[in-house]
Amino acid sequence: MHKINFENATERATVKEHMLMPPNDGQVKHPEHLQEHEMMVNIQRLALNGEEEKVKESLLEWPETKRKDLRKILIDSVAEHGRTLNI
Repeated sequence: MHKINFENATERATVKEHMLMPPNDGQVKHPEHLQEHEMMVNIQRLALNGEEEKVKESLLEWPETKRKDLRKILIDSVAEHGRTLNI
């Protein structure tokens, strides 16, 4: 058996045999990820459409620990389109 340091891409490339990976558990065990993804898509759409009041309301649905980072992401994504978002 060959042990691989997965942080080293050149070492990983030297192993040619099949490697077994644990089965994907999908969304069954982690439905919160899918829900957060849908919330992110919706709030980003609101931000890109310039609906600042709705964005502020939607931010309140997120955990307080994520709001600061989410604001930055939204402001930066709107700025990429040459506009500003005041939230």
